[in-house]
Amino acid sequence: MGRKKYTLEEKIKMIEELNKGLTNAQVCKKYEVSSSTLSTFKRQIAVINATEPENYRPTVKEKVLEDENRKLKELLGKKELELDMLQDLLKKKRYLK
Repeated sequence: MGRKKYTLEEKIKMIEELNKGLTNAQVCKKYEVSSSTLSTFKRQIAVINATEPENYRPTVKEKVLEDENRKLKELLGKKELELDMLQDLLKKKRYLK
């Protein structure tokens, strides 16, 4: 049987249920995880919360920069795909080895 990968949302949901008053055993049984896995999730969520202040709001400038960064990454991906396609075409025509 393979390992199940849990999304961040699923991990957060489990930890929220712990914070609402359910015991470790109840949450483990409900989601069919071991107590060590649940402890790992708690540590991961604690690290995420520690690195991001709860009252943090991105500025307009940060939002604009993130949007621009996303667009540039999309353009770069398209150009890399185009380059790969052209190289494959040239290989088929035996211009490149």
